[in-house]
Amino acid sequence: MAVKNKTALLLVAADGFRDEEYEATRAALEASGARVTVASTVRKGARSLQNKYIDPDLLVDEVDPATYGGVVFIGGFGASQYWHDAKAHEIVRTLNKEGRLVAAIGRAPVVLGVSGLLNQKKVTGHISIYEKLANYGADYTGNKVEINGNIVTAVGPNAAKQFAKAVAEKLSSLP
Repeated sequence: MAVKNKTALLLVAADGFRDEEYEATRAALEASGARVTVASTVRKGARSLQNKYIDPDLLVDEVDPATYGGVVFIGGFGASQYWHDAKAHEIVRTLNKEGRLVAAIGRAPVVLGVSGLLNQKKVTGHISIYEKLANYGADYTGNKVEINGNIVTAVGPNAAKQFAKAVAEKLSSLP
């Protein structure tokens, strides 16, 4: 499954993103031929839950959503920093409106809910956000991965590989 001229934006928290989710998603996208850009609210030293550091390619505020085929929000406790981030919502809404990939794993699907994308959609995420997703009109399934049109959600690190595969496949299938 070759992804030609496809670019994916991975959004990670400045502190507290899940290593497994980031690594599996990045690897699957790159293996499929997608170009991956990482954004965060810090330019250097975004810290994972396992105390690994990465240097994002750009700041979230510098993201031009029109240049990406999809966005993936990586989970972990730090993902909550994007729940009420206006720029994150702009990115999600722009890509969704154009039918591009919008994905989130773990605690990150709340961003999609706050952005207004989950009403009456089957979604999943970490059990700790069940009520939040329901409050945004989502039909929470608790399944490891849910695909609803251009939206992909997953429960967390135990579904990281399945999520990564679904994200790469969805990106390759979208116009």
